[in-house]
Amino acid sequence: MVIIGFILGAFLFWYFSKKKKESVLSDAKVSTASAVEQTIPDLPLSFGYKSMWFAVKTDDKQKVAELMQLKNIEVCNWQVGIQKAYRGNVFVTPAIDGWTLVCSSELPAGDSEASVKEVKNLLETLSRTFEEAQFFCTHRVVEFHSWMKARAGVVKRIYSYLGESGQNIAIEGEVTDFEKSVNLVNTFSEEAKDENYFDREDIVWPNESFVMQVAANWSVDPSNLEVRTDLEPGLGILGVR
Repeated sequence: MVIIGFILGAFLFWYFSKKKKESVLSDAKVSTASAVEQTIPDLPLSFGYKSMWFAVKTDDKQKVAELMQLKNIEVCNWQVGIQKAYRGNVFVTPAIDGWTLVCSSELPAGDSEASVKEVKNLLETLSRTFEEAQFFCTHRVVEFHSWMKARAGVVKRIYSYLGESGQNIAIEGEVTDFEKSVNLVNTFSEEAKDENYFDREDIVWPNESFVMQVAANWSVDPSNLEVRTDLEPGLGILGVR
């Protein structure tokens, strides 16, 4: 009985050791496969909702990543890039219609005076090197919506609104042509001092769909990339700030 128990124990030890080894090898294969998949060019994925992004008028994604001071950069396709961008990484996309997009859930949002300053600094830096740089942010939970643009190192337009408080955070610069088509709420205006201002039916309150419309008129609407048939597979850059 002792001998039988010893043989049985040895067999079980060998069997489970083998299974553990197979499991480790399997995990290694999965990790390797993921790394390989990340470097395979794929078609663009849509993004934009509950996120923020820069649009830079260039196809030089490497220079954009450098100016954004990204670290640990690596080649990355859309599927992995967008997924990780919503988890805090920064994904610099292949050029779309002459614009390189930089998206992440952890970029400065422009939702406070300090954050607006951060965005302005980045826009100034990017637009000094390239013709134009833009910024967009939208988050439906608190109804925060913002868009900004700069040319040749000078910020030309800022609009930032927080629906949760019912107040604008910042409004600067000349209203762009698309914005002129609507009467956007402006809580800094003289009209807003009238208590009836917020009941007016002609006032437009920005939402996430409106941010996408601004993006489409200024550069690229990232929320409809998947339905476009004119785009080619490509690779972007993934990094962290």
